[in-house]
Amino acid sequence: MKFRRLTAVILAAALLISCATPVFAAEKASYTADCPYIFVHGFMGSDIYVDPDDPDSELAWPPATDDIMDAVKQSLPLLLKYLFLRNGKELGEKLIPIVDELFAPIELAPDGTVKDKSGVRWSYPAKESIKKDSQLDYVYDWRLNPIHTAEGLNDFIDYVLECSGCDQVVVECHSYGGVICNTYAKLFGTEKVRSWVFNSTAVYGETYNGELMTGQIIIDDEALTEYLKGAFDYNDNEKFLNGLFAFLKFTGITKGLCKLVAKLALDIGDKAIGQSLGALFGGWLSVWAMIPDNKIDEAYSYIFDYIYKDDGVDRSGLQKQIQEYNEKIRPYKAETMQYLNENSNLYILARYGYCSLFLTPSWRNASDSTIDVKYASYGATAADYGETLSDDYLSKADKKYISPDKTIDASTCMFPEQTWFIRHYKHAGMCSSMREMSKVFLYYNGQATINTFKEYPAFLYYDEDTEIISADTLSDRQQKSPLKLFG
Repeated sequence: MKFRRLTAVILAAALLISCATPVFAAEKASYTADCPYIFVHGFMGSDIYVDPDDPDSELAWPPATDDIMDAVKQSLPLLLKYLFLRNGKELGEKLIPIVDELFAPIELAPDGTVKDKSGVRWSYPAKESIKKDSQLDYVYDWRLNPIHTAEGLNDFIDYVLECSGCDQVVVECHSYGGVICNTYAKLFGTEKVRSWVFNSTAVYGETYNGELMTGQIIIDDEALTEYLKGAFDYNDNEKFLNGLFAFLKFTGITKGLCKLVAKLALDIGDKAIGQSLGALFGGWLSVWAMIPDNKIDEAYSYIFDYIYKDDGVDRSGLQKQIQEYNEKIRPYKAETMQYLNENSNLYILARYGYCSLFLTPSWRNASDSTIDVKYASYGATAADYGETLSDDYLSKADKKYISPDKTIDASTCMFPEQTWFIRHYKHAGMCSSMREMSKVFLYYNGQATINTFKEYPAFLYYDEDTEIISADTLSDRQQKSPLKLFG
């Protein structure tokens, strides 16, 4: 009897150990590049030239420093005059043309196509330069129809496969690049792509983009202070600047500035501002693709039935392209992601630790300063910026999926076992540590999960001093909270 009991204990212990093996036997992260890697950049991720075929052409985007300074020099006297006379109509009539002139080089034609020769300067790499371990960028004009851009990606992948002799590539997409890759997968499938990393992508849009395109703008001192705090996060003078922002808010200076700007916007008129910026952002198909689903109808009505109403310009071509995306791609985004997961290896990276854009009502949404973590992660439950999930919520949650700072519940993601969260990492950054992690995932033989690599658990932290991403233990830096200077 004692022998049987001892045997039972040993067997039970063996079972427990075998169940725990995936945690304790996590692999060491490494990779071998056995097929080409393609990176698809995001919105404004490539330079736009006035004439890309002209080697001496000026940049259309980003604007030249001299052009920006000229606009500032022209604007300052007008703003000073406004402070004394408060004539908003006159200010708008003179200020808006200055803004229009600055952005005119990157405006598109009313039908959403290039109205001049502007575009990116890029050509395919030489055939002989493309090997099985090549690292390549897909460069495109981020203003244009994502469907056409996805078609261009398909052509580029075909070229890379032909040149390299490989059967498949691996792809990482960032930000708006996720829209391009989701569109690509809907149109062309995933037979040519073995693995994907969707890195802080805007497949489900940007909350603030939907609000701006529906005229929802706020000017709030707390929102501005918190956004500035994040904007200077990696600055050497971060502590001083944060203290300064807190002081300006405490003394009421920030609030006074916000009131002045709000009064200025009111005097100029939302339609006048909208007509100026609408000609730019409202004409970019990329912006329309990044409007969240729950805002697309309202945005369409606001821009075309209000901002563009009675301006006498034929925008039927632009509307047709917007509707093409809304009919062919938008309704199938979730279905397409599921398809990718079933037919290739899929990895989702989401960054957080910051508030959203200070100009919109949703500024308290947890984000990477650009894309809300709930969208970038495909469904994570997130506490508002500066807050944590409630004790009641946490008591019922699966602890495995709760972030160390208690702000994220990953269990509600579309792919909770394949979604990684990186705290304290802003949207635009792409350090070598992140590139290394992405390639470990992309070149893994099969589908890795949050339990596969000991270096890469589900919740990670970015240290800006070392530029290294590692497990988030909260021991290196406590979760940041909204600025408080005097209690």
